[in-house]
Amino acid sequence: MTHDDRGATMDPEPPTAQTVPATRPETDTVLIRVPAHPDYLAIIRSASAHVGTKLGCTLAEVSDLRLALDEACGLLLRHTVQDPVPDGGGDLECRFVLDGEALRVVLSLQARDAVRPETDEFGWTILTALVDDFLWRVDGPTVHVEIVKRRTPGR
Repeated sequence: MTHDDRGATMDPEPPTAQTVPATRPETDTVLIRVPAHPDYLAIIRSASAHVGTKLGCTLAEVSDLRLALDEACGLLLRHTVQDPVPDGGGDLECRFVLDGEALRVVLSLQARDAVRPETDEFGWTILTALVDDFLWRVDGPTVHVEIVKRRTPGR
């Protein structure tokens, strides 16, 4: 350190590292893992309400999102045969991805067997009416249900 003519302390060289805080990412992800049992779905419903509110959804949209996730979880649990897997491998995983104007929710569950629900099944009909996009897919032993809810334009 050096001193100038007024006695002020000066660093000989400016710092090379920036101390400016990093900008907030445009995509937020929330991951919840619960036992694959209906008793734990309330945790996912509650989280969906919070994340929907963060997206700026109206109360009606948050309600629709909660109901949609309830139906999606129900379809997943009813149409899979699960193997108990140690260390949480048989848990229901719910990933919320908040990306700009949309919320993408991916439910994943390892299963020994899965049957795709019929498109005229009540739960499927309700689910597709409540969300903007809906996808059921099987990747090896893992079944995924993905839903997308977009914020109402102009909000």
